[in-house]
Amino acid sequence: MSAVAEPPSAASAQAPARRRRGLRLGPVLLTLPAALTLLAFLIAPLAAFAVYSFLTGSLYEVSGPLTLENYREIAQSELNRKLARNSVIVGLLAAVSSVVVALPIAYWLRYTTSRTKTLVLFLIVASFLASYLVRIYAWRTILGAEGVVNSGLGALGIIEEPLTFLLFNRFAVTLALVHIYLPYVILVIYAGLGPLQPAYLEAAQDLGAGWAQRWRRVVLPLVAAPAASALLFVFVLSAADYVTPQFLGGTASVMIGVQVQVAFQGTGDYAGGAAISFALLAGFLVCYGLVALGLRLAKVDRLRFAA
Repeated sequence: MSAVAEPPSAASAQAPARRRRGLRLGPVLLTLPAALTLLAFLIAPLAAFAVYSFLTGSLYEVSGPLTLENYREIAQSELNRKLARNSVIVGLLAAVSSVVVALPIAYWLRYTTSRTKTLVLFLIVASFLASYLVRIYAWRTILGAEGVVNSGLGALGIIEEPLTFLLFNRFAVTLALVHIYLPYVILVIYAGLGPLQPAYLEAAQDLGAGWAQRWRRVVLPLVAAPAASALLFVFVLSAADYVTPQFLGGTASVMIGVQVQVAFQGTGDYAGGAAISFALLAGFLVCYGLVALGLRLAKVDRLRFAA
């Protein structure tokens, strides 16, 4: 006589449903601490500044109804346009210079068999320990009238008077920014070259490609995405910098970041400073979108290897 299957109990029928709910709630609970941290320290301050930018500021206070007057003043101010141009120029110079200098260094670090590779990597990482202000003051000392450059040239009899054009200009600001951000760019590009095995370069050489063709058709397309990321990183931080121009730049090299600092600390115009900050953020987002679109259209937005 065959056994009759007993109907499942209510508890056993509800077990799969509980497991499904647990699977859905698990990722939510794991990401909750990070989400709350971002909400408290990133999204909430940005939201507060966004509201401030549409209010009226006066001596460390904000008041009044929502208005677009702050953004209208930014667009109509000749001073803001001039400072924005200076920021874009310095940011581009620093970013492009950093990537151009970092590419051969990262390439050498990736493919060299020299014993000095570890030492060079150690020195690059150790440079992060140097204070931001210390490096700025170092360049001020090097390029100053009594600095290393002028003293050396004077000792060699090349100049009789100190070279005053080395300091307090766009060149000095760009040089210091390249020095500050170059280690980051080197490490980013070095990591980007990681998947590019020497066999790819050897295959290109066997097919008759010279060193220029190997760089143009093998290395650069594959490293375009990390190089573009590093370029944007340096451009954004350099264009928004306000410390370096104050110590190394002259009156003609003031950048828009200084205007934000003056609005918040000098005049206490929180609303105006917030509006300038969000205008900068909008400009950076546009730059990011254009670079990402260019990489996608060129089909170099990610590493692609033949199977």
